[in-house]
Amino acid sequence: MTCPASMTRWISSSRCGLASLSGMVVIRSVSTADAVQIAAVRRDSWFAAYEGIIAGTIIDRVTAPDGGARVRQSFRTRPWQRMIAAVAGPRKPAAAGEPSPAVVGYASFGPEQDVLGSPWPHRLSAAGTEGRAAELYALYVHPAWWSTGTGRALMDQVLARVSAAGYRCITLWVLQDNARARRFYERAGFAPDSASHALDDLGGVIEIRYRRALSARRPSVLSASAQAPDRRDHARDL
Repeated sequence: MTCPASMTRWISSSRCGLASLSGMVVIRSVSTADAVQIAAVRRDSWFAAYEGIIAGTIIDRVTAPDGGARVRQSFRTRPWQRMIAAVAGPRKPAAAGEPSPAVVGYASFGPEQDVLGSPWPHRLSAAGTEGRAAELYALYVHPAWWSTGTGRALMDQVLARVSAAGYRCITLWVLQDNARARRFYERAGFAPDSASHALDDLGGVIEIRYRRALSARRPSVLSASAQAPDRRDHARDL
């Protein structure tokens, strides 16, 4: 079943010195047609968020443009993963032939992975397989849309959906030195749970695990087995 799109109003001025923005962001499910734009959001946000944390050469390699191939592949090989996008809401009805609104952020989530107990690609944890623990795999917002409420709108939808699926808690992994993202997650009710590990393929940076409780409402529809998503999507941009 496809969840209906939701709309969040926002009015903000960018910290980055860009023009003031006002309008609407629409949160909807992702399709393969969004793959190129999602890959572009991921690449731009990594360069903006992780300067001084991850070497630029590593970011360039990990996020190298591929025409959205990795995103499209995820739809074929990771059926348990859910992905939602934030798109710039139209200020007026689109005319025939006009391009679709741009994807400005996205989030992916599903059952919790056993990051510490299994090598990449990580298997699902027992709590993930049993539908008790969900995980936010990635949350990215294009830098031009930071501080507009877009990240919060995506987070609200993720929390609503995993709660409705019956999960009791949700976890995520975030770079230890990513102070901006850590503040965002803490405002959303997450707290570190003392787990951490090094990401050797990203220059040995440390990521730490955050967790928050959920108010489950019905049995899980997201839990699954098989391989887990690509851990190179570990870092989140807001």
